[in-house]
Amino acid sequence: MPLDTDNANDNFTDVNGHQIAWRSTGTGRPLLMLNRFRASMDDWDPALIDALARHHQVITFDSAGVAQSGGDVPETLEGAADIAMALAKAIELDKPNVLGWSMGGMTAQILAAKYCDEIGGVILAGTTPSFAIEGTIPVPNEWLGTATKEQNTPEDMQFLFYADTDTSRAAGMASLERIGGGDAIAGAASKTAMQTIAAQGAATRTFFFGEDGASKKLGTISVPVLVANGDQDRAFAVENSVALVRTIPNAQLAIYPDAGHAFLFQHAEQFAKDVTEFLTAR
Repeated sequence: MPLDTDNANDNFTDVNGHQIAWRSTGTGRPLLMLNRFRASMDDWDPALIDALARHHQVITFDSAGVAQSGGDVPETLEGAADIAMALAKAIELDKPNVLGWSMGGMTAQILAAKYCDEIGGVILAGTTPSFAIEGTIPVPNEWLGTATKEQNTPEDMQFLFYADTDTSRAAGMASLERIGGGDAIAGAASKTAMQTIAAQGAATRTFFFGEDGASKKLGTISVPVLVANGDQDRAFAVENSVALVRTIPNAQLAIYPDAGHAFLFQHAEQFAKDVTEFLTAR
């Protein structure tokens, strides 16, 4: 089907019997965006999407059971990877590059191992391998408790996604205002139902503890991989990014200063530049 790349209007496409909501922004080689835990496609910072869209056709979407999309949340992150790949095929993306953030980065690891012949390069942003991998640090309980609240405030989002410095906190508030159309409270508000959050949480826990076997396949990934993170990520410490680079063949590492889990929003221009240079070189 032809893609509408002139604006970011919502599209709906049947994927494995579910109506999946997606948007296309910009032109160039496709870049499929896999989102974080409990986020809808409205939770991407427009500054990042605009920066990436200068050189890529950026595809954002709500996976099955999330926000505008139909169906149920897959029981495993492999199921989420299957939905992402099926969407790419349904809308005729030719070997898309993939950018996965946080939970989306976990899903992207599985996608990279399972569909290596059908994708291009992969960016793993602010994410982690299974905690069964040597050198990883489990996500702190305080972070998990805040991340799973029914509603998050702007202050919660500052804790979850930004470093505890004036510069990072100011960047976090600016990002929330962009996401919320000028209203930081709206930017922080959950766009997904609690049943969605619970189902994603169950799938993610299975990944964390290596019960889905995803960690055993990291060494088989043959596509180019860039692992990126903020130097003060409270969710997934820099050590976890290093563990990914040590486990995935030929992976590269980029760490952003004075930044937390949402380093890609805080450093949107630099991160988009680095993504483009990494993917263009390959």
